Amino acid sequence: MPHRKPRFANFLNPQQLQVVSEWNGDLIAAAKAAGYKHPRLAANRLMKNQVFVQNLKRKQESMAEESGKTLGRQIAVSRPEIINRLWELAQMSPSETNRTIYGQIKAAETLAYVFDIKLNRPADLDNEMRDRTSSEIDFFIEHGYFPDPLAEEAEEVGLSTSPSASEQSLR
Repeated sequence: MPHRKPRFANFLNPQQLQVVSEWNGDLIAAAKAAGYKHPRLAANRLMKNQVFVQNLKRKQESMAEESGKTLGRQIAVSRPEIINRLWELAQMSPSETNRTIYGQIKAAETLAYVFDIKLNRPADLDNEMRDRTSSEIDFFIEHGYFPDPLAEEAEEVGLSTSPSASEQSLR
């Protein structure tokens, strides 16, 4: 007699459906709850059945989706709150973040992404930061630009970099 495939090979029998229904992460427990006499052996055999595995995957995906929806309903965070927190992180001084600014840079990059601001060359900023002192980095974080070394030298000598009243009147 020739070997024939069962007529309903793409369907699960009632006991297999019961295993899928009972499954909550433990296949052996689900097989036991479905009434299999040898649940461990049944679990091994069921995992070789592609139709069963597909149905189990579908249940797993739906469980994950439902738990995500439930978690989403429990989290009470709004977009403005996230943006405000990112802004707080971006403004932290390096002394508050183990003497590094990578957390601040990442927060600033995320804000740029949220507001669709194009960063042309973020690697340039990283290279620029590498040779700076912590006071220069603090100044950059506070003002958004690095201090002008010529202005600092002039202040040390006692010269003013702003135009005097007589220079302003000439203009």
